[in-house]
Amino acid sequence: MKQFLFLFIIFILFVGSFLRFYKLDWGGGIYSHPDEYHIAASVSQLSFPHQMHPHFFSYGTVTIYLIYFTQELLKIFSSSLNSCPELCRRIGFLVPDPFILGRFYSALFSSLTIIIVYKICRSFMERRFSYLAALLVILTPGLIQQAHFATPESALTFFLFGSLLSIIKFLKQGRVLFLVLASVFLGFALGVKVSSVVFLLPILAGIIVKFFRKPFHLILFIIASFAITIATFAVVAPYVFLDFPAFRSNLEYEGGLAVGKIPVFYTRQFIDTTPVLFQIEKILPYALGPILLIFSVLGFIFIVLSIIKKPKAEPIIVGVAFLSLFIPNAFLFAKWTRFIAPTFPFFAIFAAFFLDRLYARNRSISNLLTIALLVTTLLWTAAFFSIYLHPDVRITASNWIERNFPENSTILIESGNMIDIPLKGNFKRVGFDFYNLEEDTETRSKIATGLEETDYFLVQSRRVFMNHQRLPKLFPKTANLYDKLFRGELGFKQVKEFHSYPSLRYLGISVEFPDEKAEETWSVFDHPVIRVFKKVESHSKADYEKFFEN
Repeated sequence: MKQFLFLFIIFILFVGSFLRFYKLDWGGGIYSHPDEYHIAASVSQLSFPHQMHPHFFSYGTVTIYLIYFTQELLKIFSSSLNSCPELCRRIGFLVPDPFILGRFYSALFSSLTIIIVYKICRSFMERRFSYLAALLVILTPGLIQQAHFATPESALTFFLFGSLLSIIKFLKQGRVLFLVLASVFLGFALGVKVSSVVFLLPILAGIIVKFFRKPFHLILFIIASFAITIATFAVVAPYVFLDFPAFRSNLEYEGGLAVGKIPVFYTRQFIDTTPVLFQIEKILPYALGPILLIFSVLGFIFIVLSIIKKPKAEPIIVGVAFLSLFIPNAFLFAKWTRFIAPTFPFFAIFAAFFLDRLYARNRSISNLLTIALLVTTLLWTAAFFSIYLHPDVRITASNWIERNFPENSTILIESGNMIDIPLKGNFKRVGFDFYNLEEDTETRSKIATGLEETDYFLVQSRRVFMNHQRLPKLFPKTANLYDKLFRGELGFKQVKEFHSYPSLRYLGISVEFPDEKAEETWSVFDHPVIRVFKKVESHSKADYEKFFEN
């Protein structure tokens, strides 16, 4: 039996790792997540030991340093191969760039999180449902997607759940070592992203539960835990303290963006959105799958009821940990998927908890629902994973344009905070920042000229048109322009659409799940919808300027 369990653990880890490590170089050399470029730029300016300041505080230095030192070690190894005999030189060795290394570590940390989730569940669930939680984490599309970006969310999730596991171990075994580990993990999490400071709450809750009747020990361990956390943070992110004014300035700026005090074009999708309802409608059904989301909500309700009925330390700490991460991020103005990505494993835990409690009451129904949950989640994951089984949609669009557009064609594109289609061939590319169309008369004049002179108009993603058409009262000119474009009134006709929606194919039958209306970063970085419009009727610049108006 033990041998079977060991083999099963190996199997699920293999599956989880495969889903995360597969096609880390997806995109054909196009790294479309802007944060990947920020991190790579920070890595490129480091030089040990003289220059280790990343000059980038939007994320911490843990992943930046990890990528940098790995790259340096691989360079040393590569140099040693060059000094080897001919056979060694023939092996060849290429040092991966920061993008690939960053994605490697994202996949690695995401894979390791699977084990931690299993261990957490074993503290208050039956073994079979702990395996179920691990399987659901393996199959969570939101975690698989984050593992394919060279961004810190996967590392952050690992360190936060490492801290949570250590807290639970501390409560069960009473060993101070586990409290130290919980604090160290949190210090690393702060070094990945300083917003993880909210995770002090579950550590504090754990200490209170443990020493509720011992006020001296309570105060002592709180101070010690916080001190260890800050000390670890200072070691892994030293320039937060060495260059505190720059850190504080960045923190104020990022905080202003998050709460909506600093308006920028790439947060317009969050205008007039409702906290929690936005995540339930625009993020969680896509990142988890609709069925897993339903089971997770039921599981969370069961956890709350179980705590009320018979309080136990482990469910309390898990609930506090989840709420400490979800609530602050859910109620921000900026509600990007990455903000709540570290909460995704909790939904797997809640779903497993629901089925675990149901099993004690009715085994047949619990088993039936478990099978239904696994099958539907597997299908949803298979549909999402199909994105990585096909060429990047931008490459596909570029190849089609090269084959079908006449030489010397003029192509109008939307620029601004997105990776352009890598157009090949003898074309003239004209780009304008459509985000400034509303208030800038010069921009409107340039776009009108571009529309007059261009042969084709490429709408490279939903980022501009969908956010402005949703808010016609705030952006009447921009919304009006796109309304007329899609109705054919600008003299352009859509001749092609490229998309890579999550899909299932079997025996020649294909079922697609359009997800363009999800929170925009869910699709625009790895599978945007690209629309190609061809001019079929010419208008003058003056006519186009009129099209901006109602």
